[in-house]
Amino acid sequence: VCGPEAGSDEDGGGALAGALRAHVSGRLPDYMVPSAFVRLAALPLTPNGKLDRKALPAPADDAYARAAYEAPRDAIETALAEIWAELLGVERVGRHDHFFELGGHSLLAVQLSSRLSRAVGVELPLTRLFARPVLADLAESIVEVLSRSGPQDLPAIATVSRNEPLVLSFAQQRIWFLAQLDEGSTNYHIPLALRLRGVLDRGAWQRSLDRLFARHEALRSVFVAPEGKPWVEVLPPDAGLPVAEHDLRDRPDAEAALLDLCHEEARTPFDVARGPLIRGRLIGMSDEQH
Repeated sequence: VCGPEAGSDEDGGGALAGALRAHVSGRLPDYMVPSAFVRLAALPLTPNGKLDRKALPAPADDAYARAAYEAPRDAIETALAEIWAELLGVERVGRHDHFFELGGHSLLAVQLSSRLSRAVGVELPLTRLFARPVLADLAESIVEVLSRSGPQDLPAIATVSRNEPLVLSFAQQRIWFLAQLDEGSTNYHIPLALRLRGVLDRGAWQRSLDRLFARHEALRSVFVAPEGKPWVEVLPPDAGLPVAEHDLRDRPDAEAALLDLCHEEARTPFDVARGPLIRGRLIGMSDEQH
């Protein structure tokens, strides 16, 4: 929200955020309604005149639409308020506050569900949170579950044997299926480029990547189907993350060649049956820039 009076707290940031949220809620679908409203004298711009998103200030507590504060009443409400405050990054949560109006979203709702099961011994379905997003109402729902069944002992997570075929997760099934439809597809590629400045210790850099690769089985998983039925095979931890090296230090067209290599890398498909499903390239631009 921009304007000459931005920065003034005379009418209260929380009240302004609530009024703005109520106004736009009548005109936009729920998923498009902002969680926070920050008043600015002017929008920060880049030298090219575009919005400089990195220069935008982080929303403070009063940027969210908040109900009149009333402290949590009991142990369940207090536990909920502490979890909400940590997940949402706000200092104080009252019993009438609304999870989604404080900046909550579906991913945070999943984390909330997980933390609730550990904190109060209740595993609530996500539909319950979406139906009762006000803290006091959700706490009442938890009390109802506890009064019926008491704290729930969740089953321990058991380690799956690596000596037998591993079942694909739903996400892995989707990737394997689409790979069969189009072996050259790059729809699931996540390209990432990092510019490293300073003297590079190549050995330490490669060892770091190899340790990361060895630590996470998801990075070493491939999908094989010897009899038409796919299952997960995990590459050995010491296989190492593959890295190709390119030296562009003496080329006059180094920047153009760099872009070509980046585009080529992003377009090169993966073999989901052989893997690994992560790879890298080290491109030298100068002695102190890669």
